[in-house]
Amino acid sequence: MGEQLSLFERESRHHVIFFSGGNSSFAVADYVKEKFPNDNIVLLFQDVKWEDPDLYRFIKDASDRLQLPLLTHSAGLSPIELMFEKKLLFNSMIGDCSKILKMKVASDFIKKGIEPPVVEWRNKHFLKDENFRNDPILYFGIDFMEAHRIDSITKNWAPFRVQAPLIDNFVDVDEVLDKYNIKRAKLYDLGFSHNNCGGRCVKAGHQHYKLLLKTMPERFKDIMEKEHHLKVCVSAYRYITNEKVEDPLPKDVQEIMLQELDDAYRDYFYGRTKKPKLYIHPGASSSHPEDLEMKQYAFMKKSYDGVSIPYPIRELKYDVEGPPFESYSYPGYFTKQRIEKEKERKRKAKNNSVLECTLDESDLIGGCGCFFDYSENQPEEEIASIF
Repeated sequence: MGEQLSLFERESRHHVIFFSGGNSSFAVADYVKEKFPNDNIVLLFQDVKWEDPDLYRFIKDASDRLQLPLLTHSAGLSPIELMFEKKLLFNSMIGDCSKILKMKVASDFIKKGIEPPVVEWRNKHFLKDENFRNDPILYFGIDFMEAHRIDSITKNWAPFRVQAPLIDNFVDVDEVLDKYNIKRAKLYDLGFSHNNCGGRCVKAGHQHYKLLLKTMPERFKDIMEKEHHLKVCVSAYRYITNEKVEDPLPKDVQEIMLQELDDAYRDYFYGRTKKPKLYIHPGASSSHPEDLEMKQYAFMKKSYDGVSIPYPIRELKYDVEGPPFESYSYPGYFTKQRIEKEKERKRKAKNNSVLECTLDESDLIGGCGCFFDYSENQPEEEIASIF
């Protein structure tokens, strides 16, 4: 507490902590509270409506024990609902869920004062000044392992000042949790490295989804089935709206068919029904199977031998060579032959690098990298290439 404060820090009484419900952001909140006990501090949580129930318990406990106000913002959509609305499957290269549901919501509010559809306060009586958007310092929960990201974050949030205390200050999160007598979030106890999206991050890797299958099989089954129906929905949408074919569908016919597509899937993706209505892909009778456009990027990752999927969806097995019906999702179908093909594909992508790329060493971390490399002025294609 006797630490000398820089002019940079003394100039602001407002501190906004991007509070994700993870260990790092909680450690940052404690750090800021200890350093500026008399200042105006706000925990800002961007809710994507897809979190593990225990995350909400954790952020409420944190707000209560830290005695800091928690402001929750949400666009009112989950990643699944957003994918349905955009007719696009997100994946490790396209992360519109981060861009729209988190970054845009936060940027619109901090920079322009535009509130999203959902605004909720907890412990607002701890707020010391309503004008916390008046030149605040913004805090992010990244540590020295992610220090390379701070330049992008700083650039994105200019002219606001940005700090990431964990880059230069080691904090034992377990000690901080014990200090406030808060139980750590469930996903950490299950072995996940982050507490986002209930373990269903669209950017996660093979190991991440293997862990989801092992620890929460019903959640794995649910998201696997939803991705399957999303692929059908997106494929049908592209088929109906395709203007590049020799004889495109008339606009009035497109409108009718798009309404039928919406009626079949909307309630399902918004969680109002357990199954979508019966829907027949409009290109199902085509003599050219490639018209279905089913081969596309997806977010569920392939697994490997030794992982059994005890669900009826296993029976949707296609030819090992795949196209045009190769599944990039269903873990039960990954044969040794396909593993070798995947290794070869990765080697070519790395310019024939000799780096080891066995699936067992694939990305364990996952995580959306929210708030990184985003600018509201970037063209859509450039943003897509970033994620």
